[in-house]
Amino acid sequence: MERRKQSIITLDPYSHKSYRYEDNLITNEGLKKFDDKAFYISYVQTKDIISSTVDIEIGVSDEELDDAIEIKAYDELGLEVDKEYSIFHFQSNRNDGEFRVFNVIAIDTDVLNNIFGELKQIKYIDYITAAPFLVKSLYDRNLLKSDKTDCFVYFHKDDAFVTIYKDGEYVFSKSIKYTLEYISDTFAKELGKRIDEKTFFAMLQKNGMQHENGAYQQQLMKIFGELFVYVNDVILYAKRAYRLEGIDQVYIGTEIGNIAGLEEFCYNYISLPTKYLDFKISKNAAEIDIEPLHTMMIETAVTYLEDRNDTHNISVFKRPPPLNQRASGKLIQVIAASLLLSLAYPAYEFVYEKMFLQKELSHLQEEHRTLSHRSKQIKDALAKVNKEKEEIEKKLAAKTKDLDFRTSLLKQIYKKKVNYPMKAKIMTDLFMRVNKHHAKILETDEQNNTMVITVRSSKDKYITELIEDISRRKDYDVSTALIKKDENSSYYKSAIKVGLNGQFSQ
Repeated sequence: MERRKQSIITLDPYSHKSYRYEDNLITNEGLKKFDDKAFYISYVQTKDIISSTVDIEIGVSDEELDDAIEIKAYDELGLEVDKEYSIFHFQSNRNDGEFRVFNVIAIDTDVLNNIFGELKQIKYIDYITAAPFLVKSLYDRNLLKSDKTDCFVYFHKDDAFVTIYKDGEYVFSKSIKYTLEYISDTFAKELGKRIDEKTFFAMLQKNGMQHENGAYQQQLMKIFGELFVYVNDVILYAKRAYRLEGIDQVYIGTEIGNIAGLEEFCYNYISLPTKYLDFKISKNAAEIDIEPLHTMMIETAVTYLEDRNDTHNISVFKRPPPLNQRASGKLIQVIAASLLLSLAYPAYEFVYEKMFLQKELSHLQEEHRTLSHRSKQIKDALAKVNKEKEEIEKKLAAKTKDLDFRTSLLKQIYKKKVNYPMKAKIMTDLFMRVNKHHAKILETDEQNNTMVITVRSSKDKYITELIEDISRRKDYDVSTALIKKDENSSYYKSAIKVGLNGQFSQ
């Protein structure tokens, strides 16, 4: 199978392991230097995401669908309104009468930034997804057949998960407590000995599920027996909840490689055919031993480079696209946009706000009709059954509280969606003025209601003229500490503080 020529680099943000896939060869890759021409892919562990399914009425239009799912996600997944989340969704193959079922995955953006915070030398990551969604690449690349139902059990050192796919499509996933570190700690605790994780993992890699020490062997059997009893319970729950007729195959993978005898041990407890998750995809597969998760990241990247499908992509570290492909609403396009796009932006903003407000109005009207119908039912019930008056009033109070929560939630979401375009408009105005006065922006920072832009120019008078130009606009309050010459070049620099005096208008 012919592969794309672009190099693929896989990143594990937890272990900091990295591999390069190029010309059908896999090699170890350091993280000290960023390769601007390579495609970077990474993942987040299952414990770091919030996932579930939501039911959306079939009558909800495609235009209203994203907003309806986002509101449902905040409500049913227990998301906190004052936090930022990366949320993505895709429709499940399972429909339920008058509802469409969607898989919804959310991750706190602060958590995402913390996970990748130590990889500062990697400027961009083109694709990030949750670990269970990497499994789909095995079906997309025809490494597994898509005509059966498979269960995957994967053990990281600090996470473990079970995920199920039917006919090559995601059905269910769950993080479980039986991580490799948990197994190691439990093993040492039960034996009453100090056995560090490195020693324990080496023992599993060498001896697998068999050990000449009888006490060690007994504890391994006990811990892994409890583990697979739990996994079997998870499978039984998924079969009931998602109406699965059965599981055809179980695949096991670990961060430390194959554990000899683990497949047979799993089969003895859950009575399902079990294989080790191992696929050779490179010419030098016999010479390099990589974790199955990196293999799946490579195959996911290969598929993405062919179809550019961002359904499962939650990366907030993407590189800026070429100028002619940038979406006009994104801040990165505003920074480098041409004069023509700058003039077109107010028209776009008007259309965007009008469409958004119309969608919100339609949604609120539907909400109003629903509540009116419920209110009528309550009144009818009160007229017929006075004895139930107290109970019905309690239900009405609960509904009112729910409406207040949803109204507050809508306001929060609306506030977020209208603030970002306004910030983009302000920055567009400032960047145009900087370019006009022969200066270049080195960095920007926002502090409360103040924008700090650090500029550089070949002459200090250009910076002075820029400050005077900005200060002429009554919307801004401009100040700078000093204009100083860069000791390492012939340029002058200044950090200009721009405070907003009022509502910005174009």
